[in-house]
Amino acid sequence: MKKVSLIFGPGLKAGIILLTGLSLASCGHHESSGKVKLALPDSAAAKTVAKNRKDSAQFFVDLSGATEKIKSDSLLTSALPSGVAYQGKPVKIRTWKDKLGENLLLLTETGEYASKDSVEYPDNRDAALHAYHYLKRGDVYELVTKVNDFITSCPVDISTNFIPGALFITDLDGNGIAECSFAYRLTCTGGVDNKEMKLILLENKKKYAIRGTTTVYAGEKIPGKMKADQGIPQHFSRFMTEMWGAFETEHN
Repeated sequence: MKKVSLIFGPGLKAGIILLTGLSLASCGHHESSGKVKLALPDSAAAKTVAKNRKDSAQFFVDLSGATEKIKSDSLLTSALPSGVAYQGKPVKIRTWKDKLGENLLLLTETGEYASKDSVEYPDNRDAALHAYHYLKRGDVYELVTKVNDFITSCPVDISTNFIPGALFITDLDGNGIAECSFAYRLTCTGGVDNKEMKLILLENKKKYAIRGTTTVYAGEKIPGKMKADQGIPQHFSRFMTEMWGAFETEHN
C-alpha cells in the first residue's frame, strides 16, 4: 500500500444548532461559539446540520451580528467557462464576487480506478478528489489554488468524497475577500472504521486545515479525533471547529 500526500497548489441567523460529534483507517493514504458571517450554499447544509444530532455537545453559530454576507451561486457543469481545467467529475461548482473579482470554486471526484500495480495486485484501486479556486482576470479564469487528495493501492473498500452540505462561502474577517470552506472523507477499509476526514478553508492563496477522523457507531460510539494546523487566525479557527463538529459524525 502506497502513501500519498495532501497537496496544495498556488495560490447558520441564530437558532441553528451544530452538533459535535491518529491512527488513520485509510490504507495507502498520506498526505466555541461566536458571531460569524455565513452564506449557506444551499438548503442541504441546514438539513445536514439538523440530521447530525447524535451527540450531546453543541456548537452554536450566530449570524445576528453579521453586517455582510457573501452571496454565492451554483453553476452547472455545462456552464463552466472555457479555460477552467480540471480532473475527475464535478460534484459542486460555486461562483461569487468579492474584492478580488469574480471567483469560481470547483470540487471534483474521480471515483475508483485501477492502480498502477493492479497487474501484480488485481484488487488494488486508486481514488482521488480535487478542489480548484479560479479567479477571473479580464476574459480569462486563472487558477489561484488547487487542492488534491487521494488514496492509492487500496485492496478493500475505497472512497474519496466531499461531504454533502459541507461547503460554505464566507467573509469571516470582513476584509472583503471571501473564504471557501469544505470538508471531505477518505477511506480504505474492510470494516466499520473511523474514516479520515479533512476540513479546508481557503482565502485567496492562503490555506488552513483541520485533519482527523470521523465519529462512527458500530454497536457503540467510536469517537473521532481532530487536529488543527498551528497559526489559524481565531475568527477562522472558531468557525472551522464548529463546522467540524457539524459534519464529523457519520450516519448510516
